[in-house]
Amino acid sequence: MDIIDKRILFYLLKDGRISQRRIASLLNLTPASLNYRFKKLMDSEILKGFKLYVNPNFFGKYQIFIAFKNYTDIDADWISFKLKCLEWLNVYGIYASDNIELKDKIGYMTKELGEPVLSYFPLQSLFRASNLDQKIVEILKVDPRLSSSEISKKMNISSRIIEKHIRYLRHRGLILVAPQIDLGKTDIIIFSIFSKNIDEITVVLQECKLWQFTDGYAGITVCYADNMERARKYIDLARQIDSTADVMIIYDYMFQ
Repeated sequence: MDIIDKRILFYLLKDGRISQRRIASLLNLTPASLNYRFKKLMDSEILKGFKLYVNPNFFGKYQIFIAFKNYTDIDADWISFKLKCLEWLNVYGIYASDNIELKDKIGYMTKELGEPVLSYFPLQSLFRASNLDQKIVEILKVDPRLSSSEISKKMNISSRIIEKHIRYLRHRGLILVAPQIDLGKTDIIIFSIFSKNIDEITVVLQECKLWQFTDGYAGITVCYADNMERARKYIDLARQIDSTADVMIIYDYMFQ
């Protein structure tokens, strides 16, 4: 992989719905050249597809972020996302209808994985999805990169209205389109930082930030770097603001 391939992956990680034409423009490539590289990434199975992540709040569910030592791992349909880290932790997003159900699921995970090392229950308000929002999400589940104009044809609604709703859902952190990348076939660095000083951390990490799960006060920021040296630079900047921030290198991730 060269730096151009890495930049393509960066833009896709930052916005899984970004068009190939837009990436070509950002990298000063012809559409044909970008298409060739995109296809090569797919054929080599570095880029394996795209996944729509829907914040459980969209469905009237509560979510908690919790980390366990990564001696073992579990899967369940109530795990909304997973960050598998090199150091010693795996971070899970889990959801439930209420606090009692959340406690039951945490109890199950504790029995399987040991005591949690870190848990974070953000302030959250459940979203009342309109029929239009629900239909858009159902369509994006099938094809997360379907354009607003293509969705508008399916729904017979103005593409401007569709785009407005998608922008709003993304702004609220309710949907995220993430590429499925085999990180083991790349030398890019994906890392997460948990901090209770999220506002100031976000400022210094804006250049590398991919995803963020926060209530505005504390949270997890997932970042990208082309190499380890650049990752260390961003981590040093974050640690200057919050010396107690937890940093973990991610070798795999999952959204559902």
